[in-house]
Amino acid sequence: GRWLWFRSSIVNALLTHRGFSLEWYTRETGGIISTSGYSTHFGINSADLITVYAYDIARLAPWEQHVWAAHNVVPDGKLSAELIAAQVKTRPASTHAPEVLLLKSMRLLEGGFSRHFGASLFTHDADEGALQQQIYRFVSIDRPSLLRLAKELVRAFTDRINVRDLRRLSSNEDKEKLASNKLLQDILAQEVGVDRAREIFGPIIGAYDMRVGDAHPTGSKIGDALKLVRIDENASFLRQGETLIHNFGEAVWWIGKELFEKKERGKS
Repeated sequence: GRWLWFRSSIVNALLTHRGFSLEWYTRETGGIISTSGYSTHFGINSADLITVYAYDIARLAPWEQHVWAAHNVVPDGKLSAELIAAQVKTRPASTHAPEVLLLKSMRLLEGGFSRHFGASLFTHDADEGALQQQIYRFVSIDRPSLLRLAKELVRAFTDRINVRDLRRLSSNEDKEKLASNKLLQDILAQEVGVDRAREIFGPIIGAYDMRVGDAHPTGSKIGDALKLVRIDENASFLRQGETLIHNFGEAVWWIGKELFEKKERGKS
């Protein structure tokens, strides 16, 4: 078979068209659902290029092929290992995309809050379908778009936090002055201590500071925020976006693990 290489910008180009959507299969593979009714299975290789089996492009509508062709490049780097594992070896990788794990972690944390505190962590439900099309690594193409990605993460998590219920749960004497992130961090600190809670919340606080610094993307505060999120500034912006989503989602997962794992083990 023949394989094709494309710039990662192809994903954003396709998603601007009505009826297209992105789904993830493993950490480095996914599918673009098109109006042709097909899911074009792609992989991301070590050079941040999209690799696709040529037949999967040939079956698309001509106008879709034209969009793909505009982003076609000469091969650079090997084929995506996870795509080969799935399509050639028929043994898909057991990895998971951080975009998927983020949503799962938020669901788990929300469910744990309801069960163990009798409280609602969020003021309203998330539209996961919409979030899947807004929070993904390919939107990070430069520093401003990386900061906008941080803003979307904050909207998906921090901006939905139920401050009223969290103030009821907090024992902090200054809880009326604390905002959403600090309130949740305080509740976590009651279980694991201040230092551990601060460590876990680093990427969440960092993402919030990135959002606040969106208007001044070259400010020194952005550098401090990137360190909190543990982003390697030498990596490509695509990988910085992936790291941002991964570390933010991992922080959400650790909040739930530290708050509820012992409680749930005690009930079993």
